[in-house]
Amino acid sequence: DKPHDRADKTLSGPAVEEGVMKAVNLKTEFLKDPVGIDIPFPRLMWNCEGGKLQTAYRIAVESEGKTLWDSGKVKSDDMRAEYPSEPVSRMRAEWKVMLWDENDKPGEWSEKAYFETGLLKASDWKADWIAGNYRVRRSRRYPVDCFRKTFTAKKVCKARLYATACGLYEVCINGKKAGDFVLAPGHTDYCKSIQYQTYDVTELINEGRIPLRRSLRTAGTVAVAEPGEEEINKAYRRSCCFSWSFTERTEA
Repeated sequence: DKPHDRADKTLSGPAVEEGVMKAVNLKTEFLKDPVGIDIPFPRLMWNCEGGKLQTAYRIAVESEGKTLWDSGKVKSDDMRAEYPSEPVSRMRAEWKVMLWDENDKPGEWSEKAYFETGLLKASDWKADWIAGNYRVRRSRRYPVDCFRKTFTAKKVCKARLYATACGLYEVCINGKKAGDFVLAPGHTDYCKSIQYQTYDVTELINEGRIPLRRSLRTAGTVAVAEPGEEEINKAYRRSCCFSWSFTERTEA
């Protein structure tokens, strides 16, 4: 049998005695149930409760009811393991752990944890940079730029917003702020890298026409090369670019 076939048949695990070890505080890449991670082979981590020494573990990972990986019993006292396959973009995976204690007695399955990947490839971004229609002078201060777009949605069961900017931004959908991130996207040298955020906006989306508003302000003066210009001819510009991508999945 293939590993995932064995997993489907044996996920119930062996009989469990009371008072034995159990995995708790499950995290992925040090984060609890992260949404939008972009690590190629994410590390799954846990702590032990009960017993004295972990002697083995077993990890089961599934997505949309299908088993992606069942490690089987692995003899180790490590409280972390690397997910062995590179996930695809926008994949949500649930996982759980079973532990064996110092007497080689198996514990019960842990509570389920999950992780969700972001946009792992540049081609996954279906968005363009937008900016104000004016040339910025380095020595001047400017008010906040506001961009607004209205879109139509059907009945949505899952919705994510992927957003970033060369500057500080905030996104509102239906008049409510998306996420709780403050001073997004985080300070970096925009010439080298720009961080993006993933927001679960399912609760902000309803049927019909939906307004989406993006506010953008300067996060400092940075040097950004214009397309086709040489590095030596960089022009100092306000950080006023914004890229966003919205995905939705309707119920069948």
